[in-house]
Amino acid sequence: MKIDPDLRRRTLRAAIALLETAHDPEHVFPHAVPLLDALGSSALGDLGRAQLLEDPALSALAAERYWGPWPSAAELRSLPNGSLGQLYQARFDRLGLHAPPPPDTSGMDGPGAYLQQRLRFTHDIHHTVLAIPVDVPGEAAGSAYYASALRQPASAAVLTAWIFHGFEVPEENERLWNGIRFGLEVARLGPTLLAMRWEEGWALPIAAWRQQLGLVELLAATPFPEELALLS
Repeated sequence: MKIDPDLRRRTLRAAIALLETAHDPEHVFPHAVPLLDALGSSALGDLGRAQLLEDPALSALAAERYWGPWPSAAELRSLPNGSLGQLYQARFDRLGLHAPPPPDTSGMDGPGAYLQQRLRFTHDIHHTVLAIPVDVPGEAAGSAYYASALRQPASAAVLTAWIFHGFEVPEENERLWNGIRFGLEVARLGPTLLAMRWEEGWALPIAAWRQQLGLVELLAATPFPEELALLS
């Protein structure tokens, strides 16, 4: 059987990207781009986008191309203590990072592409609500949720990189698998994190969001209690 040379090249580069991500997780974005590109343009990528649209709430969100108000950093800092927006911004301030602005989706192709873009831009809200840290076990928790609840092949691939990292750095292995278990428990709630219209509740207490999402009991057993203390 003749193999498309371009497919061979992209597949090889994706495999290298997976191993580079596992070895150097602090630079995940430059390493993982070939991996994400290869999967995003594959039949699996098409299937993942189609399956997102099978959920009525996600389908409605995509049909509307919903993007609500996105306050500035100063506006978020001025929100009540313990609110979603205040804690979201406080997390970025603590990490020395800048929150991304909402993207321009006017020229975006298709509802599935919109949902994947929204997933990328609300990823840090999910970090805040779930109180998962920005390290390999925390990212593994998020990847496990996305792979299971949202059936995203790119998340499954990146999750594999995190697992390989645990093989390479044994002292992180137990915490990594605890994070994966936590992400899979959250996935039992379905794709609700992506379906939320977070912009309508920046000023709401994060405790109210967690209650609404059914996260209170799960967070009581979080493997990341230190992060939860910072984001409550």
